[in-house]
Amino acid sequence: MPSAMTTWFAQIDRAKSIPETLGVARDFVASMTPQELGLLPEKCRPGRLRDEFDIEALHACLVETYRESRATGTELDTLQRMTSFVVRLSIRLSELGAGASGASGGSGGSTDGPEMSLAPPES
Repeated sequence: MPSAMTTWFAQIDRAKSIPETLGVARDFVASMTPQELGLLPEKCRPGRLRDEFDIEALHACLVETYRESRATGTELDTLQRMTSFVVRLSIRLSELGAGASGASGGSGGSTDGPEMSLAPPES
């Protein structure tokens, strides 16, 4: 049986758009109890998740806090769970954003990068 985090990660991976991904983020936060949210450092407690910029700000805060944390036990578990979720979410948002901004309008222009990097620099 998959763990709860595996299920959340699968929902992120299945999201086909930025709004859908943000919906998964909102659902994840809504699934946390006030006690769980209270275990997170106040500066890293998720507020309104309106757009990908809110997710990126939360991502930066959580990663920095996790790196410096001396938390243990349930407090550490909660910080790890939230950080893991938001890191995965940030990766998915980046994938979706790259696909939307690709000039080819295809799958993110994955074949354009290497071809462009092989061009000799202009003198």
